[in-house]
This record gives sequence, structure tokens and C-alpha cells, in this order.
Amino acid sequence: MEIKILNKTDTEIEIEIKGEDHTLLNALKSALLMDKAVKIATYDIEFTGISDPVLFVKTDKTEDPIDAVRKASKKLSSDCDEFIKTFSDKSKA
Repeated sequence: MEIKILNKTDTEIEIEIKGEDHTLLNALKSALLMDKAVKIATYDIEFTGISDPVLFVKTDKTEDPIDAVRKASKKLSSDCDEFIKTFSDKSKA
């Protein structure tokens, strides 16, 4: 995965995420929208299968958008770890 910051201000960020699709971006968008400081979290894939997705995040002035993306990514990772553990425990029975 390659990440390129296209634009960044104090409250907004646009990130191109090469090689990813709706699977990651939709989950990341959902995690971002759980953050009260995030006002907008959306992404666009101009041409499915050809274009790389671009994530757009806008926060209020209380949180840097990079911190919001970092926090949402950690939340997704934690959720996946919890699922793996629960699934592994249940599948042994």
C-alpha cells in the first residue's frame, strides 16, 4: 500500500491510497465518522478498478486530521484483532 498526501490544512486532508478499494476505505470512513471532531469523512474512486481512492477528512479545530486518521486506523486494527480472537475462541469449540 502506498499513501500520498495530496492536500493538507489545519482541518482538512486529502489522501490517495494506492492499491486499495471500497473494502478498506468504507471501513476507515465509518471509523472516522465515530470521532466527534470529524465533520466530514468521505472517499472517491473516480473509475473503479482503474483509479486509486482518495480519502477526504475535515475536522473541527480541536483535532488535526492526520491524528483523526491515525486514531481511526488504530480503532480498525483493534476491532480486527478482537474479531480474530473471538472467532478463534468460538471455532475451537
